[in-house]
Amino acid sequence: MMAITLRQLNYFRALVKHGSFSRAAESIYVSQPALSLQIRRLEVLLGGVLVERDNRGIILTQFGREVHQQALRVLDEALFLEAMGKRFQDGVVRVTVGIVSTLAPYLLPGILKRLRAPQSRVQIDVVEGPGRELVSALLAGRADAAILSIPLGLMELPERELFEDKLLLAGRSERLSAVRSACGGKVRPTDLSRADIGPLITLGDGHCLADQVLGACAMWRLEEVRRGAESLSTLSRLVASGAGLTLIPESAALSEKKNCPDLNFLRFTTPEPSRQIGLAHRVASHGQRWIDILNEAVVDSGKSLLNEVQSTISD
Repeated sequence: MMAITLRQLNYFRALVKHGSFSRAAESIYVSQPALSLQIRRLEVLLGGVLVERDNRGIILTQFGREVHQQALRVLDEALFLEAMGKRFQDGVVRVTVGIVSTLAPYLLPGILKRLRAPQSRVQIDVVEGPGRELVSALLAGRADAAILSIPLGLMELPERELFEDKLLLAGRSERLSAVRSACGGKVRPTDLSRADIGPLITLGDGHCLADQVLGACAMWRLEEVRRGAESLSTLSRLVASGAGLTLIPESAALSEKKNCPDLNFLRFTTPEPSRQIGLAHRVASHGQRWIDILNEAVVDSGKSLLNEVQSTISD
């Protein structure tokens, strides 16, 4: 069965407004036969007569008056939808973006600064949390996109690579000197288990960074692995106090060093352990303007942040 079209409703609205087929056809730049054909089709679809002709033009039937009122409402709603679409494409777009908690404090200021540019026209509501929670928020529709470690491997969530965030060995200077000495100057994560350098401290369960650190330091003696910190700030203070060693992402290094002057870093030899930061989003967001703008803002922010770290921490 054919469906009623907005064109038919527009033709009917014009017919009622102008009171005759000839004037209505002229107002919407179509021929009178074309207008008459669409009105007849509309009557067939609705199952009733809408207008009666007389010498002065047309007269609405009772059914026609009811249909006209409903048609106006439908056309108004259609116009509103068009306006919404135009604002979404050309105006300010507000979206909810998740960002993994081990990255948010360090990267977010740069992202927000770039999105405040007049040409951006993208505003974000931020949701911070562990990667697993952000994935759940995306799948449930509570977030439109998320900045987190990839790959996720979920067909429902397209991914874009943003930047590589290398992991640095962090601790007090005397511990790091002992590591360098025990490993002959060039340190690999697999060498750490052979050095008598104390415990490895990581974030608690549920943090993907904790799993990445344990994966990089797979040979570390399990009895010397201590999990439980809930933030990189807590982790940094623990190792700065001499409680052990940990791995800190480059993105967090300068900020945590500023807060903990006794915290120092040591780079691993190539290939350095790292995490890949990416942008995951819902399939429905594919191709929308704000995705590209957000992607560019995060890439630029990450590049700026990491360039500063790499110029400061070279070994």
